[in-house]
Amino acid sequence: MSVLQLIGVGFGAVLTPTGIFLMLIGVAVGIVFGALPGLSATMVIALFLPVTYAMASTDAMTLLMALFIGAISGGLISAILLHIPGTPSSVATCFDGHPLVR
Repeated sequence: MSVLQLIGVGFGAVLTPTGIFLMLIGVAVGIVFGALPGLSATMVIALFLPVTYAMASTDAMTLLMALFIGAISGGLISAILLHIPGTPSSVATCFDGHPLVR
């Protein structure tokens, strides 16, 4: 199989109705956890790992990746609006984002 065929098979496995639902839920929960200062993306993954034990492997990885992306993006909310980084990766955003909001 070529690389493009493998990428197509991967997208086909993830873009199912169950996968899209898990992505929506994962990103929403990740944004909430990321926006709260002190809760990082790594902590969200650790807290939701037992939830994925009963899932299929593609659904579990879809949920965990959505949680991670949502948590990293949610950390920017408190960094920009409150000048408190929600996640450690959003510390630099405090220096640029907060003055732009003011």
